[in-house]
Amino acid sequence: MKSAQVNLSGFFSWLSLLILFGCCVMQWPAFAGHGTENNNSQRQARLVFTSEIPRIAETEHGDYAELATLLKQYRRAPEPLFFLFGGDSLGPSTLSSFDRGAHIIDLLNLLEPDAMGVAKREFSFFEDELSQRSYEASFPLVASNLFDPITGANLDGLESSVLVQQGDIKLGVIAVLSPAAHEQYPLKRVMIFDAKTAVREQAMLLRQAGAELVVLLYSASFDFIDQLLTQQVIDLALRKNELFRLTSDAKAPASTRHINLMASSQVAVLDLSWQKSAPATLQVKPQIVLLKNFAPEPRVLNVVKNHSARLEQLLGEKIGVTTVALDSSRRSVRSEENAFANLMADAVRQHAGADIALLNSGNIRGEKQYAAGTTLTRRDISMELPYRNQVVLLQITGQQLWSALENALSEFELLRGRFAQVSGMQVRFNSSNVVGKRVLDVTVQGKTLDLRKNYRLATFDYLASGGDGYKMLTELPQLNYPNQMNKLVAEVVVDYIKQQHQIAPEVEGRLQDLGRNTP
Repeated sequence: MKSAQVNLSGFFSWLSLLILFGCCVMQWPAFAGHGTENNNSQRQARLVFTSEIPRIAETEHGDYAELATLLKQYRRAPEPLFFLFGGDSLGPSTLSSFDRGAHIIDLLNLLEPDAMGVAKREFSFFEDELSQRSYEASFPLVASNLFDPITGANLDGLESSVLVQQGDIKLGVIAVLSPAAHEQYPLKRVMIFDAKTAVREQAMLLRQAGAELVVLLYSASFDFIDQLLTQQVIDLALRKNELFRLTSDAKAPASTRHINLMASSQVAVLDLSWQKSAPATLQVKPQIVLLKNFAPEPRVLNVVKNHSARLEQLLGEKIGVTTVALDSSRRSVRSEENAFANLMADAVRQHAGADIALLNSGNIRGEKQYAAGTTLTRRDISMELPYRNQVVLLQITGQQLWSALENALSEFELLRGRFAQVSGMQVRFNSSNVVGKRVLDVTVQGKTLDLRKNYRLATFDYLASGGDGYKMLTELPQLNYPNQMNKLVAEVVVDYIKQQHQIAPEVEGRLQDLGRNTP
């Protein structure tokens, strides 16, 4: 049930004619009044929205096969149905580390979304891979505040906005990214400009092109969303934020026009009603449903299984046993020292022969509990470390290391992935101090950090290129090491576990937060 789509790229070529025609209409009252009764008629539609489904066949929450069943059920109803997908799904996952998210586009093609918003995780494999995915998609990918100097406009293959149609109803779709995405995913050329300005500009174009309602898809915290809803610049704002419940300062939207899904299994089903040509009359009846409550659709499930089978033989290899319980939950790895993260950091430091290691916790994605005695497989490690990062060895001064640690703690309250896990050092900090003054003291292999001394730091190439705000690492000398090779971090950790056969990583005081007990 593919929707009709209108590309706005040629809009200005006929805009002047439209304005001239509008002036003529204003001079002909009888003509202008024709169809008034139809313009005030009641309009109804249904909108299905979700996002953040990077994994298939690895989750108990349901994925694309269950979503297909949900859509099939609602598409049987007489109301026009729009399906908008919010993105954040091309990575990270075990399979995406091999095919750069191509299987996600393959599955979405079966589900026929009207449009997909581009979010930060669509840049997991950088701009050119995203551009390639856009040409594999049978639906438009929308990013409203990107600029690529190569094209002089948007990234090749992406739309700045799109007009989609079901029946005789047209919706305008906008999607914006936060500039912070540029820090988390160090883009090679694409620039992210002001989101609020982009929303206003694209909303105006969509209204002029005939959009009855304008829908904004977004994936980061913006303070202007409710303002734009109140000013009727946009009519609906849709987001999925699985971190919402983990952050203490988050506030749920008060309006039914502003939807924020908060769990991986959630899908918003919105019944919309309004008077034609009067978007201010929009009434929204939201229903939040869970994917896991739907049976998988057989055809899509078969495609999911086929994709999963491609990795089954490789990923099923047994590599070792953990004799202690391990926890890779997001809160644990992004706010405190973590035993699994210690294992990862030790493996990377040993691999590079470094004095110390510093790794961003956002690379750990398993969200899993391992009981003591669990036999670990290659699949477990690939799931925990799905990004295609490699190990680099840098020469760093104590002062530069201190700056890197301050960056690691700069968004502590938000549970950002820049929070660092370390090896070969102990860091005492106070998370309640102001940003930039949180590190209290650092010791390296039992000795106080010398701010003027050079150290050999093992880290990821992602951080060495400035990812997650680690700009201070971008100019550091890169060193060679004896067993240097193009090996992914997941493979480094697999080899480390296989060498030991049994592992028992512990929390041992590498990261100590003196602010946890602060009133």
